Amino acid sequence: FNTMKKIGLTGGIGSGKTTISKIFKLIGIPVYNSDKEAKKILKKNNLVQKKIIEIFGEKVLTKNKIDNTKLSDVIFSNKNKLETINKIVHPLIKKDFQIWCKEKKNKYIIKESALLFTSNAYKDLDRIIFVKSPLKLRINRVKERDKKSLKEILAIIENQSSEELFEK
Repeated sequence: FNTMKKIGLTGGIGSGKTTISKIFKLIGIPVYNSDKEAKKILKKNNLVQKKIIEIFGEKVLTKNKIDNTKLSDVIFSNKNKLETINKIVHPLIKKDFQIWCKEKKNKYIIKESALLFTSNAYKDLDRIIFVKSPLKLRINRVKERDKKSLKEILAIIENQSSEELFEK
C-alpha cells in the first residue's frame, strides 16, 4: 500500500511553475513535468504523429517532422483543435505518469501541469499548489523565454483555465 502523496503544481503560462519545480527538485522531491513529457510523446510516438498529421495536415510539419511551433500556432488559435489534440495526448500522459509514480519511492512527488483541471488530472492527486503571478510579469517571462509575440501569448492564456478556476 502506497502512502506517496501526489501533489499537483499548476498555474497559467509564465506563472513560475518551473521555478517552483526546480526548488522541489533541489530538496529531493521528484517532479513530473507534463508539458515536457507531452512533447516527448509527440516526438517519439509514431501513432500520435500519424493522428496529428491526419487531423491537422502537413502544415504542422517541417522537414517531415511535427514542428511544435507550427502545431502550437494551429491549436492555440482554435479551441476545437486544442481539445482534439488534448484528447489524443492526455490519456498517454496519464498512463506515463502512473508508470513514473510506480518507479518512485518518495513520500511526495510533484506533477507540474498547466492543464490539471482541463485534463481532469487533478482527480488523481492528493493536493494542488496553485502558482499565481501578475499578468504583466507572466507575459514578460514568456516573451523572454519563448520569444513569442504578445498575440501568441494572449492566445495561449485565453485557452488555459482562468485564475478564478485555479483558485477555486
